[in-house]
Amino acid sequence: MIRIGHNPNTNMLPMFHFLDKNHPLIEAVIAEPTGHNAMLAAGEIDMAPISAFSYGEHWKDYAILPNLSVSTKGRVGSIILFSKVPLNDLDGLTIALTDASATSVNLTKIILHHYYGVIPQYLTMSSNLQEMFLVADAALLIGDAAIQAALLQPDCYIYDLGEEWLKFTGCSMTYAVWAFPKLLLSERAQEIKIIHKLLIEAKVKALCNMEDVILTCQTMLGGTHGFWAGYFAQFNYGLDSSLECGLNKYLGLCFELSLLPSRPVLEFWPKE
Repeated sequence: MIRIGHNPNTNMLPMFHFLDKNHPLIEAVIAEPTGHNAMLAAGEIDMAPISAFSYGEHWKDYAILPNLSVSTKGRVGSIILFSKVPLNDLDGLTIALTDASATSVNLTKIILHHYYGVIPQYLTMSSNLQEMFLVADAALLIGDAAIQAALLQPDCYIYDLGEEWLKFTGCSMTYAVWAFPKLLLSERAQEIKIIHKLLIEAKVKALCNMEDVILTCQTMLGGTHGFWAGYFAQFNYGLDSSLECGLNKYLGLCFELSLLPSRPVLEFWPKE
């Protein structure tokens, strides 16, 4: 059996909605991205859609499953910096960072430090916009918490970090990749191949049946059919050469800004 990290956020539904979680090879373990990052590093799960940044931290030990990711080129809709002031004015001010993400936290730092030239103060806390705004001048939210906060149309500046990344780099942005420890290959390579096939099949089925996915999202969070159709239209759940280029750009900047100790190399398995 392979212990698989199951991310419950709506942006991951095309990965999980049609996956047979009762398959004899699958044990699903539900957590937010940072939870899966830590669990995979600790050996508590075997495979997960982890933060791209977490892959960068462990790239020497992990392999990536091909053709699976959570990526966009431009707007993402669920990785949002809410701010009381324009981004240019955040120098020296305080930003409350969600405790549910690693990729987005470091993407925020890249955009602000490298491209806007501002150095805020940071604190990390749970994802609640009202509580964050009590102690900070801006707040980073991801996933369903970001969607719910944005739907309430708060009276503040709202910055989509996917749009900001595209504006400065011209690249796509990959937020999560499916990874597993390379040590598993010595004993469980065949099982990993089977799980990879199941994940690809589930993804393809979801992308061909998005009405089911959208109805599930409406049940979970509300919102109109048009909102969710537009939301999912911007995502790419594959990992082609163009997305790899954007991922390498992000990880390279993380290294250059000393957010990572070494420059990651992308290693995929099984080989296609």
